[in-house]
Amino acid sequence: MFDDYLTMVLTFLTGLGGGTYVGIASGTAEPFIIPLLTIVLGSTVYQAIGTSLAVDCVIGGVAGCIFLLKGRGVIKPVIILAISGVIFSVIGSFFSTGTPESSLKWLIAIVLIFFGLVLIRGGTKRNIDYINKNLDLTWLKQHAQLSLVLFGSFIGFLSGFTGMGSSGAMTILLIFVMGFDLHTSIGTSLLMMFFIAAAGGISHGFQGNFVFQVAIIAGAGAGVGAGAGSLFANRVDEDKLGPVIGGIIVVLGIAFLIDVLL
Repeated sequence: MFDDYLTMVLTFLTGLGGGTYVGIASGTAEPFIIPLLTIVLGSTVYQAIGTSLAVDCVIGGVAGCIFLLKGRGVIKPVIILAISGVIFSVIGSFFSTGTPESSLKWLIAIVLIFFGLVLIRGGTKRNIDYINKNLDLTWLKQHAQLSLVLFGSFIGFLSGFTGMGSSGAMTILLIFVMGFDLHTSIGTSLLMMFFIAAAGGISHGFQGNFVFQVAIIAGAGAGVGAGAGSLFANRVDEDKLGPVIGGIIVVLGIAFLIDVLL
């Protein structure tokens, strides 16, 4: 697959960019890894999903541990979320393989564009404020443990199905249901992502949907980026970073959509 050094460098830089962004503001490297594999390297979407989860596993392990060492990670919800999330991530991976590739490409393209537009619109904090003002989450807060199990199962399934590491969605859940501050939520969700992404990636790997070379090179870049991003997370305004990353993701999503149409 890697017939020149330029492709290897691009793969490393893609992992580096994804790892840096997720290490700083949570989320997933999927918007970076899947377009690279399907558009640039010509892999199937199934291989892209499995490889993306492997990269997210590296990011979650590196960045999550750094947040934990800095006192910005909580173990108990990680255990609850990981148990339900791991089970349904494996289930989602089998559903993913059974879904027509064209349907998966359409779904991923739409998710990329939507996710990018959300970041452009206001970044992390502004969207949190919007949800607080417009949604009544009292029941979820009163049944926090059950909410963690239900959302862990749902997000785990989506992770295995689409290749999204799920850290971003879990961050929002921890803020609103558990009442964690933003950085503690990010650290905790990254630790959780390590387990869920690992389960989905391994499951896809057993089904042959895994590109080892990309996982190694992009994973190395993602590990470096995740470490650097998490170390500097407290110095970066997520809302300033969000629109920039959002614009990049929208462009990638449009490119992915064009690839689907062609």
